[in-house]
Amino acid sequence: MNNDSLVLFYLIDGARPDVMKRLMDEGRLPNISREVVEPGVFRTASSCFTSTTGPAYLPFLLGCFPGTVGIPGIRWLDKKEFAGKRFGKNRLRSYNGIEGPWFNSDLPTDRSTLHELFDNSRNIYSMITRSLGADRNLTKNTKLFSYLTAHLNDEWHEVDAAGHEKLMMSLDDRPDFIFAVFPAVDSFSHIHDPFDDDTIQAYINADGYIGEAVAKLKRQDRWQNTLLIISSDHGLTSTHTHLDLAGFFSQRGLSTLRYPLIFKNKPNVSVMISGNAMGHVYLHDIIPDRPLYGSEVYDSMGSLLRELVEMPEIDFLAWRESDRIFSVEGSCGRALVIRTANDFTYLPETGDPLGLGETSQSLSQMESLEATIDSEYPDALVQIAQIFLSSRTGDILVTSKNGYDLRDSWEWPEHHGTHGSLSREHMIVPFIMNRNDWMNRATRTADFFPSILKWAGRKVPNNIDGVSLV
Repeated sequence: MNNDSLVLFYLIDGARPDVMKRLMDEGRLPNISREVVEPGVFRTASSCFTSTTGPAYLPFLLGCFPGTVGIPGIRWLDKKEFAGKRFGKNRLRSYNGIEGPWFNSDLPTDRSTLHELFDNSRNIYSMITRSLGADRNLTKNTKLFSYLTAHLNDEWHEVDAAGHEKLMMSLDDRPDFIFAVFPAVDSFSHIHDPFDDDTIQAYINADGYIGEAVAKLKRQDRWQNTLLIISSDHGLTSTHTHLDLAGFFSQRGLSTLRYPLIFKNKPNVSVMISGNAMGHVYLHDIIPDRPLYGSEVYDSMGSLLRELVEMPEIDFLAWRESDRIFSVEGSCGRALVIRTANDFTYLPETGDPLGLGETSQSLSQMESLEATIDSEYPDALVQIAQIFLSSRTGDILVTSKNGYDLRDSWEWPEHHGTHGSLSREHMIVPFIMNRNDWMNRATRTADFFPSILKWAGRKVPNNIDGVSLV
């Protein structure tokens, strides 16, 4: 690869591929259409579980699923640490707030980020910034203030514009990798709706920024050596009803820990919500210092789980039967996801909550993706199995149906858009790039990591979940 090559990655946080396609058909994203899709491709890819900002950046920048690297949500609790220490940094976490900078120190040291594998990278707004000083983490000194101001004043267009200015200036330094997050689509989707006028304008603004960057790269005579990728970490769905999952347990007499009310002495239950459509539930009474399995879950909480799964807001619950067998239960019944080595099987028992039917033979990781990519739960078998790899994953996972979410109290301003689940509209993201010579197959966002490295002529680590398209 030319030593003046550039990988320019635009992550339009929360972008839905169907919205982008419609705007392109209407002629409202002319730069993306002309400069990127016309010489390249517009495909889709499957994100990860939990499909939430932060954890869903991990496949792009580390090539790993959230469970693989122990960051199973935007909020989590470590039962062993929590049981053993009254205080301590590693007991529990919320990356929404002052604990956000700990995201980098929570990453395992044996996993390299793209920023560490390129020589002269730049970051804009992403929370994965390990090893980057202020000269390369271009929004290090401005992100907190700009995000807080935008949250209070609903000025997310200004945040995207400021990020674009940083990106344009950084091109003068001729970096070899830029990872740029544009948060306005996600933020307006939460505050207003995924299809609100401000949300749509954020897509249009991103198109203008991309056009300006391409024009500058052409002036620098770098465009022909640039790989430009546009994608997202998740989609969103409109929200009309809130079920406060922590409130569900506390209203039934259980002492319930949740953010920001985390200073509880000996809670019965802890609830950690991600994206508002997915929640980790940790049960402390029976075995406080490790995850629960099978009958332990029902011995602790059986009647409440049966009540919960019948509620109209709930899509399904999931828990560990063993380290390789996982129960998934919805109102229609229960099925098992079975992982043997690197193969996966789906076995309905009393019902088919994922709507996949029985897989009569085990599927490889790639076959599992191909078999589910067009379903209502893309890549569900692999994603359920991977999230339970982490000991920080809850004893029970709870997901909400589209239109509902799992967090009401302390969510200010009120959210009208939701993500985080295995729902198709949360999981399928755009995969747009200015090349057309990569393999055209079912794709995970984790596949971008090795593909980028191979395109750039760099060594690909072997401890990743993604598979190269190059």
